[in-house]
Amino acid sequence: MLEAFPVYSEKLKNERLIRVYTPPAYQYEKKSYPVLYMHDGQNVFNDEDAIDGSSLQLEKYLNENELDIIVVAIDQNSLERKDEYCPWPNNECSRILLSDESLSFGGIGDLYSSFVVEELKPLIDGKYRTQKNWSAMAGISMGGQISLYIACKYPRVFKDLVLLSSAFYANQEDMENLLKLADLTGINTFYMDCGTDEAGAGTFISKEFLASNKTIYKIVKQKILHAAFEAIEGSEHHYKFFQQRVPALFSFMNREEDTVQLKRKYGDRRGWGRLIKREFRQMEIQDGSFTGDVTLLTMNKVSAPAIFDYPDRKVCVVDDGYSWLQHFPLNERFSLTTVFDEKGDVVQWYIDICLANGNENGRPWMDDLFLDIILLPNGDIIQKDAEELEVALSEGVITEEFYRIAWDEAKRITLLLEQDRFELIKKTKEHRLLILEQ
Repeated sequence: MLEAFPVYSEKLKNERLIRVYTPPAYQYEKKSYPVLYMHDGQNVFNDEDAIDGSSLQLEKYLNENELDIIVVAIDQNSLERKDEYCPWPNNECSRILLSDESLSFGGIGDLYSSFVVEELKPLIDGKYRTQKNWSAMAGISMGGQISLYIACKYPRVFKDLVLLSSAFYANQEDMENLLKLADLTGINTFYMDCGTDEAGAGTFISKEFLASNKTIYKIVKQKILHAAFEAIEGSEHHYKFFQQRVPALFSFMNREEDTVQLKRKYGDRRGWGRLIKREFRQMEIQDGSFTGDVTLLTMNKVSAPAIFDYPDRKVCVVDDGYSWLQHFPLNERFSLTTVFDEKGDVVQWYIDICLANGNENGRPWMDDLFLDIILLPNGDIIQKDAEELEVALSEGVITEEFYRIAWDEAKRITLLLEQDRFELIKKTKEHRLLILEQ
């Protein structure tokens, strides 16, 4: 089903049409769906709406393939498209490439990105059954540039990016500088391509256009583990060529296979064979010091105890009557598991350093970055699994950026523990009682 409605932006002080596709099953199934946001909305779904009469024909493709996804297409403001899709005024690279020293456009991209994330996304999440923590974005030409900019400005909002034939040349130097400093670790998958003949076979512009994209990708690849780039032989800068790459827009929907190497761990510990009888609860908590999901797994009966062998002691962490309280803080790079014994006394606090926390169809999760820190009730601090992190880097499971993030976060948390300033530790007993009383 395809519907369209106008949305006024307080950020941009203008109105535009928003086109939303919902899959056929949306009408009779009550589940939530991931969302793909796209720019140049007139050119997304049907040829009759397209500015030059040629679109991606996405409505036909989605219906034929029955994909479980919502697609939100944002109509371009044609008179200001270049301004809205360029975060900065165009630079020297664009003037040289287009042989026009007087060329001047761009600079409203920051306002446009604010409209998309701060105004449009909350509206869509409120109006439709969306998976709020699984949003993707795709863009073509300058739409690719603004998509990547939005991902840099709003880390961890959009989990997957797809960029086709991106026109970075308008803001090339600024985009390169932004990317070198940007936090892109929240992006699960990244696909980018460019034609070899964007402006015609053998032309100077085609050569430079492709080189521009390769330069951007080289920086991105250092920051995103699952990033891919493809040079499309003979492809030109036109929708009849973009149509051929439509399947790439949805390649991220296979992302579960991609994230398994990062040891995604769920709070419910579903399928854990050691537990014979269990009880599980969860809730979302916002109390000023913490915002995120909290889970409580009570182990009523286990097949056998589990004991950790630390340097100078052994600590039981699984046994009949034990419980694990796990915190998944929003926009943080750790999760905290508090182990309680059968009397309700704390056995240990276990801090997993992670790439991100999230919630998938009601199941809180974290993507583990291997390093762990244990705090014992007597104040001892123990670091674990540094060797696993080294192996993950050497085998290409993680990037150097992820490796650096893991160590930086571990050092930060260790310092807080040493100074007794890791405040969430002090809330664990209170939160356990809160979740038991719900």
